[in-house]
Amino acid sequence: MATSTNDRRKAATAGMLARRLALLALFENEFRPGNAGAALERLALEREVPDEVRAHATRIIDGVSEHRDALDRRIATEAPLIPVAELGRVERTILRSAIYEVLYSAATPSGETMRDAVSLARIYAGDAARRLVNGVLGSVSRSPGGGT
Repeated sequence: MATSTNDRRKAATAGMLARRLALLALFENEFRPGNAGAALERLALEREVPDEVRAHATRIIDGVSEHRDALDRRIATEAPLIPVAELGRVERTILRSAIYEVLYSAATPSGETMRDAVSLARIYAGDAARRLVNGVLGSVSRSPGGGT
């Protein structure tokens, strides 16, 4: 049983690392559009991350790029008081990434994605961002097809 617990812990840590790398690359992309892939490659090399972590981060970046308009519409629906363009770049990037994984990536448990997103929001943007991310993702997960 200990091996199973260790395997789950390693997978969760790898998932968090992939989400952090995707966040950093997508955040950089906010300032230099079209640069997320190159940013990810540079970050992955600097941090010497395993191939599976890099692949997971790449899937997040590609998914956010492909579904960006739909993700922004979903954010606008779930957080109508704050226009998406007025959200902080970190919060917007975390929400896009997490909502992509919850709605479009069956490979990742939505609970893990949500926990990591809330943690990243707290680390990179503070407590108000953590509450916003938690509230929006909670609404998404409870909605039909939301990945609970």
